[in-house]
Order: sequence, then structure tokens, then C-alpha cells
Amino acid sequence: MTNGKADRDEGSVTLLSLGFAIVAILLILVGAAVTGIYLDRTRLVHVADELALDAADAMDVGTYYAGGAPRPTEDAGIAVSEASVRAVVASRLPAAESRRGLEGVQIVEVSCVDGHTVTVVVAMVSHPQFGLDSWLPWGGVTIVATSSARVH
Repeated sequence: MTNGKADRDEGSVTLLSLGFAIVAILLILVGAAVTGIYLDRTRLVHVADELALDAADAMDVGTYYAGGAPRPTEDAGIAVSEASVRAVVASRLPAAESRRGLEGVQIVEVSCVDGHTVTVVVAMVSHPQFGLDSWLPWGGVTIVATSSARVH
């Protein structure tokens, strides 16, 4: 014996299950894409750290051994020039950029205000996995990383 009410409810569980499956798949895809962007950010922070450390070691060796460099002070070691810091960062960027997942890294700012603290700011555009960047109106996520290193 069939009931008229029971006949109308047929198939609604299938539609509900399909809806939940689609939502679950979308959540997994978005979670994986966000994880990929986070990993790109972590790689970019490592590059900024490496560039800042290399730039902090960028003293002019010839001037230092010729006696032309200023003497180290109590709170900092040998001073570095802003020009030498910029040159080191520009020369080391291609090696850092050649790593997997770090295409398109750009130098935003390199500064050495006091002669002892080097600050490097780099940026790149990260594209989410699985083609999810086509949903973004700006075509990707811009990631910026800043790192500082002190000369000693």
C-alpha cells in the first residue's frame, strides 16, 4: 500500500546527497588551493631571509682590507653601503627564483638605512591550484615577504 505523501518524498535524499558531495569536493579543492598559496608564502619568506642574510654580508672586502672601512662600534659590526646591498640582492635573486614554485619573484625594496640593518622586501603572484585562479577577478594572489638582517 502506497501513501501519497511517501511518493512525493522519493528521490530527495539522492539530491541532498549529491549537493553535500559537491560542497565537500569544493571545500577540499579550496583547502588544497589555500595550502598551496601558504606554501608559496613560506618559500618566499625563506628567499627574503636568504637575500637579507647575503646582503648583510655584503661588505666591500677591498676597502676593508685597505683600511678604508669604518671601525666596528659597540652595537654593530662593519657597516655596509646601500649600493653593495642592492647589488648583492640583485645578483642572488636569479638563483633563488630558479627553485620550484618561485617563478616571478620581484624585489620590491632593498634598504640599509643605518648601515647595519638590511631590509629586503620581495613579492610574487601565486596562482591557486586546480584552475581556481580563473574564479579570481585579479588572476592570482600577491604575496609579499619582508626580512631584516643585522650586520655583525
